[in-house]
Amino acid sequence: MNTNATPQAAAAAAEQITLVQIDPATAVVGLNVRSEANLTADFVSSIRELGVLEPVIGHYDAQGRFVILRGQRRALAAVEAKRPSIPAVIVQQPEDADRIVHQMAENDHRSAMTTADRIAGVKQLAAFGLTAAQIKRRTARPRTEVDAALTIAGSELAQKAAQRWDFLTLDQAVALAEFEADPDAVKDLMVAAKDGHGFDHTAQRLRDARLDATAIAAMTETLTAKGVRVVERPAYDDHSTRTLDRLAATEGGRAYNKATHATCDGHAAYLSVTTAWEKDEKGKEVRLRKAEPHYVCTTWRAAGHVDLWNHGGASSKPKAADMSPEQREAARAERRDVVDSNKAWDSAEPVRRDWLAAFASRKTAPKGSSAFLARVLTEHPEVVASVGGSQLAAEWFGLKHTGYGYGSGWTALIEKATEGRAQVIALCRLLASLETGTDRQSWRRVMPATADYLTFITANGYDLSDVEKRAAGLTKPKPARRARTKPAAPAAPATHAPEASIDTPDPEPTPGSEDASDAPTDAGAATPAA
Repeated sequence: MNTNATPQAAAAAAEQITLVQIDPATAVVGLNVRSEANLTADFVSSIRELGVLEPVIGHYDAQGRFVILRGQRRALAAVEAKRPSIPAVIVQQPEDADRIVHQMAENDHRSAMTTADRIAGVKQLAAFGLTAAQIKRRTARPRTEVDAALTIAGSELAQKAAQRWDFLTLDQAVALAEFEADPDAVKDLMVAAKDGHGFDHTAQRLRDARLDATAIAAMTETLTAKGVRVVERPAYDDHSTRTLDRLAATEGGRAYNKATHATCDGHAAYLSVTTAWEKDEKGKEVRLRKAEPHYVCTTWRAAGHVDLWNHGGASSKPKAADMSPEQREAARAERRDVVDSNKAWDSAEPVRRDWLAAFASRKTAPKGSSAFLARVLTEHPEVVASVGGSQLAAEWFGLKHTGYGYGSGWTALIEKATEGRAQVIALCRLLASLETGTDRQSWRRVMPATADYLTFITANGYDLSDVEKRAAGLTKPKPARRARTKPAAPAAPATHAPEASIDTPDPEPTPGSEDASDAPTDAGAATPAA
């Protein structure tokens, strides 16, 4: 190797590189070791907006055509983007063996941009004064991606996590930024991200817990201002507290309510959180979580109240006093399972519906869709007979819901749809009906239609939560049995995980938290006769 080359010689060598502009539509795409160009919509959009920034490399053949050796993907994207010309470097025609070696080396050593790279790029563009809209246009990246990168750029913790852990996606880093003030939440999210499943469900449970805490705090403040004492939800075997709907001044009398019982020294309330889907100001269904008070008396015996339920007939449940310690713990375990599973189902619902909305944007239905449609139509006719899910399906396709079972725009949507897209529309309309047919009862026993539905979306990329796996019949946890039968083993107590760290994700699971769904029952009391 000559290390004493003069500047003149180096310049002469540089002049041998010829850069030209070629028409990508007339160029010949040469043989390539890559079997597919994989032209994504984002890549074509980038070429359309910015052009080909890195010249393709090729040579002219005997017919005077430019043969592309390296950069076939850029050239094909330029044709699809209707770019009139692209830059190209002319080289000597290589031997076939040399061509293959060069192409393999180029593809082997090409490294895609990481999440941290994209965040840094968007952050620098914003520092130069570009708005999110301008960054989207200049980079040809989706607005959601730009907004996510800007959110992460504002969080030191999320930025460091993205730089430290290459398995983090933009959406996951955004969630870290959302919960950066909560170390335990960050830890749970990092564990889910590292495990590769359950991240969306973990994030939603954390959001629900935060919403619940806010709602409960607001309702507590409201009740306290009215002079109502707020207490913890009574335990399973707590006989010192009764709800007002079962208490009266005399046997056979009318049950107390919050107004008639307000002057009692034991007057109090415990709080629960309920979930409901309601329409917002734009007519779109949104999920709301509300704190509701359940009024009780904590001194009902001392106050001389009568428990109406103890005089309404025999109970189908044994009294807590007649249970062994193991039986009482089994009853508590069963109740904890109901509470935790109800809450888990509520948190899974918005995650599942977000996934379904994205699924509805497909151009073609996935493999196995025809068999799934046939199975639902023949084995679950009750789903077909129901018009449930019409509003949900209309939202997925951007249509206006005009009434029960109807939605304007379906005809136009179907008429302009391709054969594949029409199948997606039919499939998603059926999925919407199946989705709206699920509720808190779905996990308690396996229903064939729900099981088929959850199994289908799982096969197409949806990440089932643990409670959804129970509804799909994919897991069979040992049920907590009633006290009259052989007691089930007590559930393991929940424990709080240690403080989170983005440097050392810990595989410990996120502990469950108490749901406030249904009013408590008392195993020691009889229920009114029907």
